Amino acid sequence: MESLRILFFILCMQKCTPQSWWLSPENGPTCKTGTCGETSDTCECSLTIEHRLTMLTQNPPLILRPRSGNLYLYNDTSYVNQISEKLKAEVITGDGYGSRSVIAINGKFPGPTIEAYEDQTMIIHVRNLMHTDSTTIHWHGMHQKGTPEFDGVAFISESPILPGHTYTYKFTAQPTGTNFYHAHIGDQRSMGLYGGLIIYPKYKFYSQPQVGFTVLIQDWNHDDEPETLYQRMLNGVLDLTSNTIKEPTQSYDGASFSRFHMHSGLINGKGRFYTADYYGTYYNNGAPLETFEVEYGRSYRFRVISAATLYPFRVYVQGHPELNIRAADGFEIVRGTGSNSSELIVESFIIHPGERYDFTLSANKNPDTYLLVAESIEDLSSKNPREYHAAEAFIHYKERAFSYKGKDSENQDHCTSVAPCITFNCPYLYYPTSMRRRCITFDQANSNEYLTKSKEVQIVDETLFFNFAFPGEPGNTPGSVNGRQFIYPTFPILTNEAALTTPCKASECGEDQICSCTYSIELASDWIYQFVITNLGNGRGWSHPIHLHGHNFYVMKMGFGSYDTNTGKLLASTTDIECIGTKNYCNEAKWANSSWATGNNIPGLQLNNPPEKDTIIVPTGGYVVIRFKADNPGAWFFHCHIDLHNTNGMGMVFLESKDKYPFKDSKANSKEEGSHQRLVLFTLLVLAFTLY
Repeated sequence: MESLRILFFILCMQKCTPQSWWLSPENGPTCKTGTCGETSDTCECSLTIEHRLTMLTQNPPLILRPRSGNLYLYNDTSYVNQISEKLKAEVITGDGYGSRSVIAINGKFPGPTIEAYEDQTMIIHVRNLMHTDSTTIHWHGMHQKGTPEFDGVAFISESPILPGHTYTYKFTAQPTGTNFYHAHIGDQRSMGLYGGLIIYPKYKFYSQPQVGFTVLIQDWNHDDEPETLYQRMLNGVLDLTSNTIKEPTQSYDGASFSRFHMHSGLINGKGRFYTADYYGTYYNNGAPLETFEVEYGRSYRFRVISAATLYPFRVYVQGHPELNIRAADGFEIVRGTGSNSSELIVESFIIHPGERYDFTLSANKNPDTYLLVAESIEDLSSKNPREYHAAEAFIHYKERAFSYKGKDSENQDHCTSVAPCITFNCPYLYYPTSMRRRCITFDQANSNEYLTKSKEVQIVDETLFFNFAFPGEPGNTPGSVNGRQFIYPTFPILTNEAALTTPCKASECGEDQICSCTYSIELASDWIYQFVITNLGNGRGWSHPIHLHGHNFYVMKMGFGSYDTNTGKLLASTTDIECIGTKNYCNEAKWANSSWATGNNIPGLQLNNPPEKDTIIVPTGGYVVIRFKADNPGAWFFHCHIDLHNTNGMGMVFLESKDKYPFKDSKANSKEEGSHQRLVLFTLLVLAFTLY
């Protein structure tokens, strides 16, 4: 009897006591003291995930209203007593409109930014306190070399974390740069399950500053949680005031956005909601905005991360027409090569969901409060009353008192027809001439990486075509890759491929067929692959930001269709690629000029220091050529980073170097082992008290 009790005590000590866990942020920091520093070997952090409401205090719960950057209790109709700064810091504001549910991490929305150093061992404990939702966390930008089981994609690399459960991720902090973590199941990212992940280089050979400000951008909707958003994308959005279906907006080239109505934008979880009268005068609701404090004469690095659900944003700084673009997706870039290289100075840049851009800003203007603006690239000119969709933050010079500024002027006088403003990373070639802007596409940049390995992708072993689109006939146009709507496995394909019940069948999938299956392709070890990512056929019409897990790649070329140079509208798709089949689905394709299929005969191919990335925009009617070396065994997701498109099936899996998988089925085993141990523990507990 006594030995049974001792055994029970030992088991309880091992399994009932939290291991390496602490509550955050009330009872400790997000990251454990003594880790994550420049000389630390590890970076150990804890993330607690739960639902919260915006515009509500916590203890006691009181509803708030915004005005002029401050918050007041809902019944303070005269706006006499603003809440304290301490209480204000605990409130999740969103854009200050109403109160809606979000997913908070350690009580914050978005989650706390984790800062670590290159090659540190990352140990991240994730606790799911959501009542009904499972989740996973993907470490966007981390290659997970040797640890593919910790990539964080539900049913690709792991099983989801169930409500009430805790799971620990462990991986190496590589590569350096601006990254982020986010949910990778359903559309939870749209509710705020994301945060920054900054990996600093351990060797300080970069001349520009590394420490600076993290800017997380999100498009914001007042009404819809993830499942509702997805249903509205499929079935339409009803305008209850006019009893009509809201038509999706379009970008300046005429490309459509899906049915996710954007009300405003957020920077670091804060924004403000704009309305307008029929005379075109805009009003905002006075919600608080994020503020970045600067000192005159200094230079600052801004790390901009798009956690957006759908919309691209054009980012600029009011009164500061020169932004020095330093990095894309963590990889340093410039304009030109060798002695002809120069810094990439632009007036603004466009960032798409999943992308990250670093820029440095010289605080050398008249000290004041300025706006950092991330403006959607929707063409809203036909809206009546007008709408303004932008994420904003303040850049405040410490030398002058802060002032709560209103909307920036639409009259961009610094852009002229003689000297148009340069916008980088356009998903099209032209703006309307009336906007006095000139586009630079991403493939016009060059790598500025100190240890670039672009020489190893000069010779290609295999070229593969992948069409990301919505092909099909009316009533059956799912998001797909090569006409295959992705169906998630019921078990992680990395560890349980043999259990797959939804493989793609040749009899159901093909050049003129649309099928639903778990689309996967095997990649050979150490081969150099060239992917031609297209957006063609009768399913084109939306530009797609495509993200590759487990790798970065070299952007060798971007191909576009033909445009009206005055209006900027897309006239026709590219003629460089021939779609195979009779229905124009473009499920299979080839180069229109057969000589392009061999060697480096593709005109305009960037062979000299091509820029590196892990997420690239594929323009509607066009294509992107990328190359990489398959040197990272694992199961890697390849998908559109628009949450709604991904959920609808626009993704696939690469099974890379299967004979060299380094994983151990840690998560599956730990779950089975944990369930077994809990059963044994319960049995012993009952037995012990029965005998007692």
